[in-house]
Amino acid sequence: MNRLDIYIRTKGKCTAKRVQVKFRAADDEADSYNGPELLSAIRALVADKHLEQSVSVHEAMCMSGCPVGPRMDMGAGSQRVMYFQRRKPTGRDDLITWASVDSVEEEIARTVMSNA
Repeated sequence: MNRLDIYIRTKGKCTAKRVQVKFRAADDEADSYNGPELLSAIRALVADKHLEQSVSVHEAMCMSGCPVGPRMDMGAGSQRVMYFQRRKPTGRDDLITWASVDSVEEEIARTVMSNA
């Protein structure tokens, strides 16, 4: 099994901008998160679900010139997916807009299960 590494951008535009996303599958509505809030929420989710053995959450600096707000990169082995704030899908499987995410919890579970 490949370990799932989650990188959350927490500086610059990821702090100034917010994203609307459902965090848990049972949530009725999306909540608003900036980068640091998303990092805290994901760390809490990993702890609540006792996923520390298979999931590692990292704080990451913004990349120069990144035009988007809160961003999360998930990688397991050679599979890498970037979740980011953008209105329209890019058409690439490895670049997913937050608007197309059912819940962060489900994205993590799907990735962990597919790498088990």
